[in-house]
Amino acid sequence: MTTDDDTTLPRWQVFTAAPHRVAFLCGLGSLLAASAWWSLHLLARYTGFPLFALDLAVAPIWAHSFLMLFTVFPTFFLGFLFTTYPRWMNGPLVPRRAYVAAPLLLTAATASWLVGVHSGVALQLVATALAAAGLAIALVALLRVLVDAQQVVSHAIVTSIAFVIGVVCTLGFGLGLGRADDAILHFAVRAALWGFLLPVFFAVCHRMIPFFSQGVVPGYVPWRPTWMLTAVVGLAWLRLLVGTAGALAVLPWLDAALFLLTAACAVRWTTLRARGNPLLWTLYAAYAWLPVAMLLQLARDTSFSLTGQWALGRAPIHALGMGFFGGMLIAMVTRVTMGHSGQPLAMDRLALGCFLTVQAAALMRVGSEIVSAPAAIQWLLLGGAALWLGAYVAWSLRHAPIYLAPRRDGRPG
Repeated sequence: MTTDDDTTLPRWQVFTAAPHRVAFLCGLGSLLAASAWWSLHLLARYTGFPLFALDLAVAPIWAHSFLMLFTVFPTFFLGFLFTTYPRWMNGPLVPRRAYVAAPLLLTAATASWLVGVHSGVALQLVATALAAAGLAIALVALLRVLVDAQQVVSHAIVTSIAFVIGVVCTLGFGLGLGRADDAILHFAVRAALWGFLLPVFFAVCHRMIPFFSQGVVPGYVPWRPTWMLTAVVGLAWLRLLVGTAGALAVLPWLDAALFLLTAACAVRWTTLRARGNPLLWTLYAAYAWLPVAMLLQLARDTSFSLTGQWALGRAPIHALGMGFFGGMLIAMVTRVTMGHSGQPLAMDRLALGCFLTVQAAALMRVGSEIVSAPAAIQWLLLGGAALWLGAYVAWSLRHAPIYLAPRRDGRPG
């Protein structure tokens, strides 16, 4: 922890003074590296750009999926959960060794993967081992808070179970790599998306969006029934099991239920009285992508059930990953960063511009799966990737120095 004279403390001590500092800065590093790599890959694929090799040790879809599902988003999870778990349940703080080790291992996994994807499977397997170790350390730390807490909340139970699934999926992905088995890789990616990332994101939204709204909007009545959390997460896990079992005709019904429930949350949580507070309304805007993604998934699965043809390509996944996950990342991390750095609890114009740019990138990527003209597809893909990367570069430059500097208000942390 920092002291009143933190300006004289070593940079490492300042950096490791609180969990969110380490995890968010590591997350920014992984996010920028993964996004830059994918943008260059798309540029090489569609334009023949000569400075980036297309000869990869694994299919591009698996390379991209591993980075986003197993290192980038989970690293940001840690900055939030390591901070909030003790507060949610009045439990012990996460020890420094855990909140430093886990993000660093995930960042090392990103670096190992990016080298391995061009050099061979050995470093890729190292990357999966590093990621699994980082997630396992995080899981143990979270479970210790849960076990020793004075009270237990449903959100902590959901996210803990999701982290168990995340560790298993990471190990499964490594197994698929070792065996060169696309079926195992596909299952690991699908299970990580529906069993790990979506439940964690939804649980945090269910807990925090009404809480943040109540603290800002006079007369706002928070609505977060436990049955809604249980239903949405339970349906996501059921959808994963049903799809694995091959009962594809059932998927549209589960998609419809997920759409209705997540849309109900969007309606209940959103208030127009927040329109002058971008730190709040960006949470609503990012969350709105979740029912949109479920609606697109419903259309896709219904198309297959009726015609035997998959519609909309990867539009639902990118509405979920870029619109919901990506937008919520900026909205939530900006709020936590400002609140825990002693700075004004507000979103400045730069952060707001980055958020809106990510929304535009998500629209372009989803649109690229809907249009049919090859030139339009290429323009939307490359344009969306450029907007995504540019937004996160600007946002990172704004926030990274905060994690390496003492709190502005002189308080510890």
